[in-house]
Amino acid sequence: MSAANRRPPPKPWPMKWVVLAIVVGLAGYTAVNLYYRKPGRGYRPYQDAQDRATTARLLAAGWHKLPIDERRPAEKPALDTAPAAITRAAVGLGADFEPNFAEKPGLLASVDRVIAPAVVARGETYTAYFTATLPSQKTQLGNVSLYHREHEFVLLPSSEPLPGKGLLSRWEDSTYCVNIPTAGLAPGRYRMRIVAKGPAAAWSFTVK
Repeated sequence: MSAANRRPPPKPWPMKWVVLAIVVGLAGYTAVNLYYRKPGRGYRPYQDAQDRATTARLLAAGWHKLPIDERRPAEKPALDTAPAAITRAAVGLGADFEPNFAEKPGLLASVDRVIAPAVVARGETYTAYFTATLPSQKTQLGNVSLYHREHEFVLLPSSEPLPGKGLLSRWEDSTYCVNIPTAGLAPGRYRMRIVAKGPAAAWSFTVK
């Protein structure tokens, strides 16, 4: 081929156009991803499998999760009725409860004080207040779950890390309030305990 017929090589794109194309592509991908993404948390295969296994074990052992209403933090109350006598029970979840968890939840460091009535009329809300200590100032109270089996209740407050690396809780201990509906409970004597890394706080109350 003669020199006259040779085509000159194509000129490369200027770098600014390459950068612009990358930016436009990323912006388009982000917009499409946000538009079509399903609402709610992302799929967590390991954690979701652990949660399903825990739920199945609890149901097989006769434990049912009940809805509660909670307030945090709460002021310490003055009860209108006689308070229940609070005692100490096993450390942690307890031998009868812990085997049901595929993955042990993050427990509070300790349950320091509980104020709860000894008697409640059926249909009324049973309100319990408890003061608890967090594992560290880098954590906060997470979910509070209530489990019921026959005449026994287990209240499970869990801790979770604070969002961000630099955040700290102002206090390591706070008072919390839980409201438990009693319309579905038969009259009788019930046993309640709040679990933590330290000894559980336990007491009995009567539904009339």
